[in-house]
Amino acid sequence: MARGEGLNREHLVVKEMLAGSIAGGLADGLMYPMMTVKSRIQVQGSGSSGSTGTLYMYGGPLHAIRDIATKEGWRTFYKGSATILVGVSSTALYMTTYQTIKRHLPGGEDSPVVQFGGGMFATSVSSIVAVPVEVIRQRQMVQSACAGSYMGSIHTAKSIFQQEGLRAFYRGYLLNQMLCVPFNAVFMPLWEASKRACAQLSGAESVEKLEIQYELGSAFFPSALAAALTNPMDVIKTRLQVQGKSNVYSRTQYSGAWDAAKEIYKFEGIAGFSSGLTSRMMWVAPSVMICFTTFDQIMKWVTPDS
Repeated sequence: MARGEGLNREHLVVKEMLAGSIAGGLADGLMYPMMTVKSRIQVQGSGSSGSTGTLYMYGGPLHAIRDIATKEGWRTFYKGSATILVGVSSTALYMTTYQTIKRHLPGGEDSPVVQFGGGMFATSVSSIVAVPVEVIRQRQMVQSACAGSYMGSIHTAKSIFQQEGLRAFYRGYLLNQMLCVPFNAVFMPLWEASKRACAQLSGAESVEKLEIQYELGSAFFPSALAAALTNPMDVIKTRLQVQGKSNVYSRTQYSGAWDAAKEIYKFEGIAGFSSGLTSRMMWVAPSVMICFTTFDQIMKWVTPDS
């Protein structure tokens, strides 16, 4: 009996890994252009401190989309998109870790504390893959074509390693964990509570029986709120990750998160921390909605009796 249960759990973990990979790849692929827009808007203000120069200056996400498409072409939105192939593993790690924690800790399915803690631990595990992927892709996203530019994800990774060392791939790792504290504190409990509320309002037998439109809404609105509240830390993280010797556009010399925060405030004021706010919400909310809903739908399909 114990062996059978162990095999069932192993099979469940494999299913969750596959579902997480598919869901993460779908969300990443569909919303990748918006991440490019978000990253560019967040770093453009640093030119005012003499750090990156005025490579571009967008008035908002729609202006950025038009300007990039007109001047650089649509392929620019997908710079670094080869990292999606690696990035799917971070989503698989996140989803599997979160679901495993909920299954094993008392009150996990309904406890906001366990949901928050599970989200935090899942983030720390998935960040082992996610942070290097972010560094590689965002270095490419923020650059325009010129001599010395990165020529694909493999060239970017090699350049960073040769000129900056292994530590450069984990620039912003600790800040990423700090960012996820408020994000998970807002999103995870609200997401779970929204699904339970929708189940009651719609008359569904359980959360697992929810219709897809309720799942989409339950993920979209809490993630949009969490994205807005955590934007200041994301601005700092993005600026830290794109700076480096191998990036011909980088002129920043931030010594860390606190130094970056002081420099942003000094040259851009409080408004600097809201850079890319709308773009981040337009990227995070649909991405989370697609990812979490796809994951749930796949798990319903592969585990119909659970």
